[in-house]
Amino acid sequence: MKNKKFFKLLLLEIIAVAGILTYFFVDSADIYKLFMGDTQFYAQSPSCDLHVSSCKSDIPKIGSFEFDIEPKSIPLMETLTFTVKTKKDIRTDELDLHIYATNMNMGYHRFTLKKIAKNTYQAKGILPTCTVGGMIWNAEVVDGNKGGLFTFQTK
Repeated sequence: MKNKKFFKLLLLEIIAVAGILTYFFVDSADIYKLFMGDTQFYAQSPSCDLHVSSCKSDIPKIGSFEFDIEPKSIPLMETLTFTVKTKKDIRTDELDLHIYATNMNMGYHRFTLKKIAKNTYQAKGILPTCTVGGMIWNAEVVDGNKGGLFTFQTK
């Protein structure tokens, strides 16, 4: 009787330890990617400059994302307004925005673009400064497994 109770307790402990290890070693984003697949990105026109105007990325089935940053000087350590306009009305109240530097690790910055009008989404955020300068950034606007990829530079 005691032997049977010991094995039940041992099994319960093994399950608990396995659950804790899974929690610490498996990233929920990886599990999400496993079921959803990788995001396919469509880049802006190489000639587009976000310091001058908004940039557009044509995306199959969604239409397009038009991405803009204000103020146009794109200052670091100051509040920026990120705006996305869609060509077609998509059925979501939020889009994901991921921004990261390509030439140095400046962190991975996640913002939520909230719907403020029909086909218009907006978020506010701050990007960190760098003593080296001349940072090149990628901004990914994501809707499910499709997204627009926009590149810009800061001083």
